[in-house]
Amino acid sequence: MQFIDPHIHLFDRNKGHYQWLNENNQPHWPDKAIIARNFDERDLCVESPLTLKGFVHIEAGFNNEQPWLEIEWLERHVQGSFKSVGYADITLAPFEFRRLIDRYKRYSSVVGVRHIFDDEAVELVEHPNAMTNLDYLAKAQFIFETQIDGNDFSAVDAVIKVCAENANLVVILSHGCFAPQAQEALAQWQTNIMKLAKCPLVYMKMSGWEMVNRRYDQTHISTVISSVIKSFGHKRVMLASNFPLILFSQPYQSLWHDYQSLELGTELLAALCYNNAASVYGFKGLHQDKL
Repeated sequence: MQFIDPHIHLFDRNKGHYQWLNENNQPHWPDKAIIARNFDERDLCVESPLTLKGFVHIEAGFNNEQPWLEIEWLERHVQGSFKSVGYADITLAPFEFRRLIDRYKRYSSVVGVRHIFDDEAVELVEHPNAMTNLDYLAKAQFIFETQIDGNDFSAVDAVIKVCAENANLVVILSHGCFAPQAQEALAQWQTNIMKLAKCPLVYMKMSGWEMVNRRYDQTHISTVISSVIKSFGHKRVMLASNFPLILFSQPYQSLWHDYQSLELGTELLAALCYNNAASVYGFKGLHQDKL
């Protein structure tokens, strides 16, 4: 199976800040040491019949004061086919935000920016600069990425407001909005996922399973993916890894074997693992070999 991984992080702790990786800083994961080291594209190793054709690098806190430095580092060191999503604070003064986006345009790999919402979603969206900045982002034809808890109704409504006021903005939600495993909570999550799916330019990336439960199982993955496809359809869903955080639970290659073993059918699997990411992130000139 050939695939594009649309959500990975690479680290160079000798050059970047990565404050969140420091032992004494949040998040206080007892197993943080597993990922508190350098990672480069050689760590994204898979063996036949798996073939990694490209990836999307999501900002990882390299330098939030000068976030373009992470892009420069990537474009100097990555040899394979990749796109990048940089960091941008949507509450910046509009002239600062425009200057940052215009600077990102100079780099060939940049296709969008990320600002994590989490439990600050309402506060961020209600900020007087937010909608002005997101409008500029849409006009620049950049993607906006974020993450929310799908069981947080106020955060869901905040994303819907972003979409309503920025009709041309492509919004990508990461980690399946952290689908819970408990049945009652999962039902609430499903209700909110259906609300989000009504926004036509919202896409869902399915990854970060380890962020909900380090010991997630294949049955949970299958249930959640099926639910999201039912709401979003087959063209607005992507499977991803969240590397290197996936290592909290299993090896990189193992996750893609799990995806491959889902009973999705060849065409749907190709859409979720390759075609949708190639389309939304603009992997022009990258062709999937015939099987």
